[in-house]
Parts: sequence; structure tokens; C-alpha cells
Amino acid sequence: MLRHCPIPLGPDALMALARAQTGIAIDDEAAREPLTVLHRSISEQGGLHEAGALAQQAKLLRLLKNRLRMQRDFTAHPEIAEQDIPRPLFVVGFARTGTTKTQKTLAATGDFNFLPFWKAFNPALHSGNRSESPQARIDEAEAYCTWFDAQSPLTRTGHAFETHEPEEETTLTEHCLVAPSFIGFSDAPEYLGWMATQPPTILFEFLRDTLKYLQWQGLAVPGRKWLLKAPTYYGLEEAILGVFPDADFVMTHRSPLQTVPSSCRLIDLFRMPFGTAPVDVGALVGGFTMMMDLHIANRERLAGLRVLDLAFTDVTRNMASVAERIYAHCGLEWNARSRAAIAAWEANHPQHGHGTFTYALEDYGLTESGILRDFAAYEAMRRRVAG
Repeated sequence: MLRHCPIPLGPDALMALARAQTGIAIDDEAAREPLTVLHRSISEQGGLHEAGALAQQAKLLRLLKNRLRMQRDFTAHPEIAEQDIPRPLFVVGFARTGTTKTQKTLAATGDFNFLPFWKAFNPALHSGNRSESPQARIDEAEAYCTWFDAQSPLTRTGHAFETHEPEEETTLTEHCLVAPSFIGFSDAPEYLGWMATQPPTILFEFLRDTLKYLQWQGLAVPGRKWLLKAPTYYGLEEAILGVFPDADFVMTHRSPLQTVPSSCRLIDLFRMPFGTAPVDVGALVGGFTMMMDLHIANRERLAGLRVLDLAFTDVTRNMASVAERIYAHCGLEWNARSRAAIAAWEANHPQHGHGTFTYALEDYGLTESGILRDFAAYEAMRRRVAG
């Protein structure tokens, strides 16, 4: 039987501790319900071991402290809301389809605002003073990356958390406490069910406001296009356009015969520092297919949805040509400097540079026929749009 070690401090105690450690006497009422459900679900269903329970407690406390600091600064500086986020670019697609390489090579050009891990991990000023050094925030992120690598060293072969490298904004949007990425690190079926009752715009409104906040801090260039990426976005295009009506989308594609077992393996590695709960493969596949069905429907009905489709093989083998297509798609001028930056990034980051990421269908009770059956609609679309 799977053992579940509860998070030691309860939701009320965590909120009180966040107020005490920040010195900010704000009652973060919006956090109470999601925190309560998340805390209970992870504690009772997450398969946490003792060290993992403490690590999850530290994570929740960090999220609550950043929330308080942000609320303090938004109250003191209402002009933050006036920051503009023009025509952001969202990189979407199944996990393990080349979204990370697409994001990191584009970020290397210097033509985009993007999130290094440390900014996503600690988006808020400690003091509220924009002149403060970010070093304490950077150091905390670096300590986390070092700890995570020690607890799950093979994770780097599939997805490396690095302090100053571009990171998907799931680390950032977890601060809104209504985010699917929590289940990547601990099983939480009750929380996932509760989250399905919440409007997905909560996550994207939080993302928009935090990007404005980072620009106001001087940590991003106003007017420059934001480069955003998460494998949890496909199917949520309507919510994204509701908050970012001029957004552009790039979608990477790869056969689910590779992406599904690869995703299962990566989630196992993500969960290792926190507990022993195995991936619920049936629920994962069901979630993938449900969201992809929504994405396919969105392509049919959303007039403002601008999607550029890219094949995984092109991303891995012809990134400069892919980038040129992306620039044309999102209204940027392609130039020799950007091409050279991408070539330099690829030279310094060879595929499998952290080791080969290994996985197999049979490791997760999956079969080729079953995958092709479950993903028949996606496979038909993939062959049509990306080859």
C-alpha cells in the first residue's frame, strides 16, 4: 500500500507563517480555497515521503510569500497594470515534442522577453523597492536546482532546471494556485478534479499581471514580444485569447508513440524528490486526449487563432529554418544576427548533452495499437499539418 506522509503545517499555519516571514499583514483570501484543496490532496493522495512533505511545504510557503509581496507592490503601484504585453508568442504542444528547444533557441536570439528559471521561481521583490539586488532570489532558485538535481539526477536527461536558462512558465503560474503543473510533482486527483471546476482564465490573468510586474521591475524590456511556453496550454486557446487577444501560437508535433511514454518517464523523475506515487497512466492519457480534442475543436471555431505547426524532426534538425518561419508568422524581421545566435546555441547544446533520455511503451503498460487508437484524431491532424 502506498504510504502518504502529510505536509506538517496546515493551510492556515502556512498563510500565517508567510505573513510573519514577509512582514506583510495582507489577508490573501483568494489563496485560501485552492491552497486548502491542494494541501489536502497532496497530503492524502500524493504518496509523499517525509523529506518530500517538507519540500512541498517549503514550496507552498514560497508561493504564498511571493503572492503577498506581489499584492503589496500592486497596491502601492497601480501603474504596474498600465504595462503593455504586445502580441506574445505561445509555444504549445504535447510534452516531449520539441517545445523546450524551440523556446531556448528563440530566447538565445535576444529578440524576445523570456523567463529564466529564477524569475519564474521568485517573481516578487523582497522589499518592494525596484533598486534592490535580485541576488537573494537568484540564490534561492540556484539552491533549489542543486537540490533537485541531487534528488533526481536523471531528470536532467529529459528536462534540466537551470537558474539562468529559459524555463516554461508553469513554475511561475503555480503562484496562482490554480495550475495543472502541481500534479507533475505529486499525485493530486482531488485537486485536479476541483481545478476542472475553475475558469482557466485565472491562470492566464495571473500570467499577464506577473509579466507586467516583471517589466515594471526592470526585468524585461517593455514593448518587446514575450516568448511563452508550456505543454499544458493546448486546448486552452480560447482562455489565452480571452486574456491575450493578439497572441500568436507555435505548435510542435511528434508521434504520441514517443511523447506518451516519454512524458510518463519524465513525471516519474519529477516526482522522485517528493514521494513514490507512480504515474496514473490511464488518467494521464485521458487528460492528453481530452485537451487535444479541445485543441482540434478550437482550430475549427476560433477565428482569431493563429497557429504555425512544426514537426519535431524539423525542430531538432533545421532550427534556423524553423525560426525564420516563426519570425514571419509572428511579425518579426529575420536577420543574420538571430540566425548566428541560434547556430551558436545549437553548437553549445548538442542533443542528449546531459545523457540519453530512455523510456519504453511497455514500461507503462502501453501498446502501439492502444496509443494509435486513443490518439487517432491527433495523428490525423498531425499528418495533415506537420508531416
